[in-house]
Amino acid sequence: MVNSVVRSSLLRNPTVRHYAVAAAAQSSASSGPETKVLANKVIVAACDTNSPLAQVSIVFRAGSRNETYETQGTAHYLRIAAGLSSSSFSAFAITRNIQQLGGCVLTTLDRESIAYTLQITRNHLTDVLKYFEAAVTKPVFKPWELTDELQRVQYDLTCLSDTTLIVELLHKAAFRNGLGYSLFCPEHQIGKISPETLQHFFNTWCTTPRCAVVGTGVSLEELAALGSNLSIASAENANEASKYCGGEIRKETNSSLTNVAIAVEGVSLKNEKDALACAVLQRASSGVPRVKWGSSSSPLYKELSSVAGTEPFGAQTFNASYTDSGLFGVVLCSPPNISGSVSKHNSIRVTKAAKKWLKSLKLSDNDIARGKNILKTEVWDAADNALCLLENMQQQAVLKGEISSPASLVNNIDKLSASDVKAVADKLAKGKLSMASIGNLKTVPYLDELKYMS
Repeated sequence: MVNSVVRSSLLRNPTVRHYAVAAAAQSSASSGPETKVLANKVIVAACDTNSPLAQVSIVFRAGSRNETYETQGTAHYLRIAAGLSSSSFSAFAITRNIQQLGGCVLTTLDRESIAYTLQITRNHLTDVLKYFEAAVTKPVFKPWELTDELQRVQYDLTCLSDTTLIVELLHKAAFRNGLGYSLFCPEHQIGKISPETLQHFFNTWCTTPRCAVVGTGVSLEELAALGSNLSIASAENANEASKYCGGEIRKETNSSLTNVAIAVEGVSLKNEKDALACAVLQRASSGVPRVKWGSSSSPLYKELSSVAGTEPFGAQTFNASYTDSGLFGVVLCSPPNISGSVSKHNSIRVTKAAKKWLKSLKLSDNDIARGKNILKTEVWDAADNALCLLENMQQQAVLKGEISSPASLVNNIDKLSASDVKAVADKLAKGKLSMASIGNLKTVPYLDELKYMS
């Protein structure tokens, strides 16, 4: 079993796992995505690409945002527990029977969903579906099996990069609970998540109204048969809304680098037009070069370069859109000597410059046109990637209840005017700041100091 806690998307920065309003792909040799709502309220979506490889996902609208203060880390445990014993088959039987036919099961988690994906050759799909369905929908969470997985939880935590940690801290500073809960189990919770807690979480949030069955290289009828027979509860529980609060979290380490993330409240997925405009804004302002060995022409990069001079730094904008809120900001990495101190020439250094840029978000029409072209390229590129296609379908099905075609998405991007993007930028620029920092924080200014710096 392969686990992943993050995955890329079209409306969010690749460093963070977010929902993509991006489209499912259409192959020239296949029909477009088809959707259907079953009698048990499970949403089924299929795109028969005529591929010899079948991919089938069971997705639940359940993630770390559904935890409570006492149960933080439950979603991480649920991801780790994928493939353990079910009420029908042992963990050994599930693993051996899927592997014997060349299959693979992937588990991906984000703040709003968890997806279990079976990949196998199409001619063996029918033979392994019963094991896959049992592993996903009939877990029993045996205490001794969970104890054996503690090392995997600890390993996940030790492998976290500062870039991942800074984004997790930023969410905690911005939202406190709900969306503020981390994708990873807090260290003080390791070994404290009981089988009863996991079973209660699964029974509460992994229900048919919050479920989607999605596939590529498989027919809609096959997926409908699977979705109709899922052995899960039918309760419809609503998410508690997450309120953006804004705040600051600092974590000092012995790192030789300083990582800082600054953000304002972003755009939720309720307004698809604004969500697309925010995605264009992120790509228009990103500091990452688009050509190998080239430099970025974005407004952010120019702003930071003017104050950093010849000192090295890294900067990337990110856009995190959720069903009821979002984050838009900048992640910085630099040596501590240029993160916040004022030089002898009284020039504002990288952190202050990033805040200044974020509170203005000025873009030219040429910047916006470039951002639209980049986003459209990413849409079509994702449409040609089988795994991206599946993951986009997963998120659209479980969070939107419908699948958009790439052509319609690109058409919607084309309809965005420069004034639409600038209107969203003006709204974001007026937002309350949140900040997180990790590493050597000697020269990093505090959030209250940044607010009054011009």
